[in-house]
Amino acid sequence: MTGAVAALVYPGITAMFAYLLFAVWLERKLAAKVQWRYGPLYVSRRLGGILQGLADAVKLIFSELVVPSYTNRALFAALPLAVFAAEALPILFIPGAPGLAILESKYGLAYILAILLLATPAIVAMAWVEADKFTYIGALREILIEAAYEVPLALSVLSMVVLYGPDPAKAVEAQRLPGIAMNPLAFFAFFISAAMATSRFPFEIPDADTEIVFGPYTEYGSSLLLASFGANYVGLYSFSMLGALLFLGGWAPFSGALGALAMAAKALLLTTVWLFLRAVYPRMRIDQALKLGWGSLLLISAASLAVSAAWRLWLG
Repeated sequence: MTGAVAALVYPGITAMFAYLLFAVWLERKLAAKVQWRYGPLYVSRRLGGILQGLADAVKLIFSELVVPSYTNRALFAALPLAVFAAEALPILFIPGAPGLAILESKYGLAYILAILLLATPAIVAMAWVEADKFTYIGALREILIEAAYEVPLALSVLSMVVLYGPDPAKAVEAQRLPGIAMNPLAFFAFFISAAMATSRFPFEIPDADTEIVFGPYTEYGSSLLLASFGANYVGLYSFSMLGALLFLGGWAPFSGALGALAMAAKALLLTTVWLFLRAVYPRMRIDQALKLGWGSLLLISAASLAVSAAWRLWLG
């Protein structure tokens, strides 16, 4: 019964789609406030335009779906859904509160990390199926960016595994101090790697609309564009929940419903910071992002592993 609640309500389907709509609205509002604009306003004006994202989704769903004649229609339709699924599947192993997990595993953090790295191959396949020069450029950028962030991301998560073990629920129980206090270097590497993985500014490089139309998503429209566009935000949901669990103490010091609210609030805090980057940072060039990933970020993540190893030796 608990697994069904976790799958259907929180942290599963209902919470994920509510987060998707809220995150799109929040990103627009944050950017608008910084740039002295209103942001989304016309739909649900009295509520601050929070239903604008829902209106946009409905518009996309009922717009005409155009499939290029030269592509494989089955793959063209299936791959955006595969990207969406790859970004959402980590939630299977991330508990939203004590005992509130869809699947429980003592190696859950390893599974989460492996699944998070599956999205890029699906995006590259999607760009290849579209067979457009802009999608090819976007796919190449996606490959280069993943190569730059996946090692620091893996090392940052591994650093917390060294401290707390591979079981997500036990990782929360083991945090006498939040993970960010025990290993701030791991948090920094995780935060930047997650921003690169989800194309947050200043790393919105693969789908730079002013340079390459929309990168790997150029030929998509209607509901398939909605799935492709929403996948990055669903991935951000997964990273926010994982970051709250590893670095902000998860649901601690509460349990039950209060624990679930605490976990959601901490994840929302991380989301807000990631979304705020759009308002204050310009987009990096691809060479700048690669230099960051293969340079300082890699060194910081390696140092974070050493910090965790030192803590383990100190604490016994």
